[in-house]
Amino acid sequence: LTKSTTMILLAVCMTSWVFMTQAATTPEPGPHRQKRTEPSRVYPKMAGFPQDSEFDALSASLDGELEYYNNSPNSTYWNDTLMYNIRTTKTVFAHAYVTSVEDVQKVVRFTKKHNLMVAVRSSGHSYIGRSTHDGSVVINLARMKGRKFNLNSVRNQAGEATVESGNSWMDVYSAVDQLMTHDDLGNPQRRVIIGGSAHTVAMGGYTQGGGHSPIGRMFGLAVDNLLEATIVLADGRKAILSAQGMDITEDDGTVTHSNDTSLFWAIRGGGGGTWGVITDFTFKLHYAPRRFRNVALSWALTYKGQDIGSDTLRFVLRELNKLSPQWGGYFSVGGYPLSADAKGSVSLFLNHYGSDGDASNDEINALLAHNTFQHQYVKSDKTYPTFLGYENNAIDAAQAYLYIADGFIQPTLINNSTQLDELVKFFLMSLNPPSNDSTYGCTGTMIGGKIQDAANGETPVNSKFRSGLLALTCGLSWPYGTGRDDFFIGNALGMRDELAKHGEGSYYNEPAEDMDNWKTQFWGDDDTYQRLLTTKRKWDPDHFFWCHNCVGSDDVTSA
Repeated sequence: LTKSTTMILLAVCMTSWVFMTQAATTPEPGPHRQKRTEPSRVYPKMAGFPQDSEFDALSASLDGELEYYNNSPNSTYWNDTLMYNIRTTKTVFAHAYVTSVEDVQKVVRFTKKHNLMVAVRSSGHSYIGRSTHDGSVVINLARMKGRKFNLNSVRNQAGEATVESGNSWMDVYSAVDQLMTHDDLGNPQRRVIIGGSAHTVAMGGYTQGGGHSPIGRMFGLAVDNLLEATIVLADGRKAILSAQGMDITEDDGTVTHSNDTSLFWAIRGGGGGTWGVITDFTFKLHYAPRRFRNVALSWALTYKGQDIGSDTLRFVLRELNKLSPQWGGYFSVGGYPLSADAKGSVSLFLNHYGSDGDASNDEINALLAHNTFQHQYVKSDKTYPTFLGYENNAIDAAQAYLYIADGFIQPTLINNSTQLDELVKFFLMSLNPPSNDSTYGCTGTMIGGKIQDAANGETPVNSKFRSGLLALTCGLSWPYGTGRDDFFIGNALGMRDELAKHGEGSYYNEPAEDMDNWKTQFWGDDDTYQRLLTTKRKWDPDHFFWCHNCVGSDDVTSA
């Protein structure tokens, strides 16, 4: 951590050491903020909260360790308390650094026995703070980094990968890059796996929320590629979930099999933080192409105050709508100054899955040539022998202080000139943030292609996620410590409302913090939510695992 970031963290934490003493709704802090309901828990300083000696005993029993808040918490505690969206950082009581399934079971049973607040964290990328909570014990999976590969799988021809939840996707990509077999003609066959583009994101919350990928248009979402998962349930038992049912290890060590697939269905898009603690995932591997082509393009939006970007935005979006599934990647718009005269940009970071001889390579020729106002200021076209080569050049999002919102942009909108014009106007909002020290920006992940192939109801994933062209996330960032959070959040809520006019549904992993209609926004219809809620009540009837706008989060009367 830098010194400035550390000081921000200290300030945030020291001002948030306040704990709920009973289930209650907090007053609305401003217009249009969603009211929150919290479950009843035993928090620090309350009667019944465990003594330090009890936490010490728990720590001594673990293969990992427990670091908890005291008068001088160490740097590990502070580093791992910080969220990627710094605004959502809370003062947790302890981090349980688990290194085995047995560690997770011990922490779950201890915290449930004492009715403590628990959060589950693998990398801290929840932008609305689902993996943290004031006064909580965080089950921190960051040290669970085991990986194993089976290239002789009977479930998937190209093989499968089992990865523990503490791995970042960059860890996994680096390991997969080393895998190679040869076909009958002796040609090398490498492998790829469906995962996120950000280097530091882990697979826990990513996968359970659906999981889009720069190569998802070729092979579907992460949940479409999930073969199996190991989970610690709310009662502390271990279960292995798959399409064949579940194998539960009882307290006496016996294993019972059930054909019940409800929980395997729920974790494939029903969202993280609420079903249990998933300690590992088994994903399909896929044969890699001969090479990856990476194309990066950027155009200015204004020059000396003149709009030179509206036509480019229309053109770029229409061209993206034509691309075959071999093309994937990212679209972004931002309002940053580029020079004394130019401001704002629209950018593409695309990858092509295939070979140089594929006809689909030509689909981006018009984009490469587009330079009507001599405003194309980035043009890069490279090839890499492996996915890791491409991924090494992807830029990981930095920690920030922000508010985000999202929606799925449908191909039909791009084909409607009136609706497209309105979307372009929305993007140009990025040129006019509410203050000189704040910034608007949007990033869209290309979806569609094979993502559309899953049968209706096969997973809880919103159908708009599968049919869309872009999973579009927009945000407003501003400096910490201005004392004007309400002002900036008010502007961000306006951005959220404008985005909702264009995007349909919401991605569970990148939503607005304030959503009264979150159930249908995430899962599309009430029937899907009710099926998820039934599963939640079956496997976690006390709502022990709880997070904001998660399945059952407003169903806390029994907690």
